[in-house]
Amino acid sequence: MSNFIETFRGRVTPQECDHLGHMNVQFYMAKVSDAAWTVMHAIGMTPDYIRTRRKALAAVRQDVSYLRELKAGDLVVIESGVLEAGETKVTIYHRMNNVETGILTMTAKVLTVNMDLDKRRAEPLAPEIRERAQAYRVREEGA
Repeated sequence: MSNFIETFRGRVTPQECDHLGHMNVQFYMAKVSDAAWTVMHAIGMTPDYIRTRRKALAAVRQDVSYLRELKAGDLVVIESGVLEAGETKVTIYHRMNNVETGILTMTAKVLTVNMDLDKRRAEPLAPEIRERAQAYRVREEGA
């Protein structure tokens, strides 16, 4: 099952590196956050949908594995897919690779809920959103 889509492409900047000489964890998550917006767009939660329907996915749990170091100048790509789309929840899986070496550097499993932006609580996904999310089903690395 290979329904991964490219959701982020960029580089590691010197400002993102810490005193250990590698990219600091906060910047991995910033890139994952950017990737999440691409996933939302792919499943139909476009900016217009979010503005008019007042619904969006909100992260409630993240399970991250840092597998290899990234250093300033490294180019990275994130591919993402959906592990599960339930009544109110979507579990998104992100994998980050070093573009030059192809090595898997990080994985992140992010549990999200469909949040009503006015009520600030989880609500059922619209059927068309859930259906589109199912089209991006993937398997977790090593599973």
